[in-house]
Amino acid sequence: MGLKLSVIAVDVFLEKYKTRIFVGTLKKEKNQFLFIYDDRYLRTQNIIPLGPELPLTKKEFRSDVLFPSFEDRIPSRQNPAYPEYCKAMGINTKENNPLILLSTIGKRGPSSFVFEPHFERSFSVQDLIEFRKALGLTTREFAEIFEIPQASLNALERNRSSGKDLLKRLELIIKFPDVALYLLIMNGGFISFDKWQNAKDVLERLKS
Repeated sequence: MGLKLSVIAVDVFLEKYKTRIFVGTLKKEKNQFLFIYDDRYLRTQNIIPLGPELPLTKKEFRSDVLFPSFEDRIPSRQNPAYPEYCKAMGINTKENNPLILLSTIGKRGPSSFVFEPHFERSFSVQDLIEFRKALGLTTREFAEIFEIPQASLNALERNRSSGKDLLKRLELIIKFPDVALYLLIMNGGFISFDKWQNAKDVLERLKS
């Protein structure tokens, strides 16, 4: 496929019961970390700051080091379970990009804030179709292996749905192919061996 995605920022969401609110974005500019609250979030009732160093009285914050509220979400490398965290999210234990670490092993924590990767480019419907065809899978096979509703996949490919959440999930599969390989191994037993091997080979190439 030739598709390469790069995490250039972290989008922050506040999850409440049955709701998810966009909070703001963390990025890195000229060796400084920049966090910007979303205007709508600042106008929302009963909201909470991301952390004590990020009060709601300002919109933008800059720091030469990662803000403590973000730093606290990255597990310590001294934690015996650290390699397992990395393996589960399909990243190398030597990964040191804080944006990648936050949007994978630091994605969820004790607070209600959730971190999602913001990619350099958007994953389009055409990218999705090319990815599925490169794997040699039908929509039914693709949906079952990657645990997504086939009806949603069909609607997306036929431009009957925007499918933003589905496209974001597929972005993660492309960016972290170890996750896709895990799903293929766990869920791909129903397809022929030749199809399974082809899909495995494609995902292995994405890792390189």
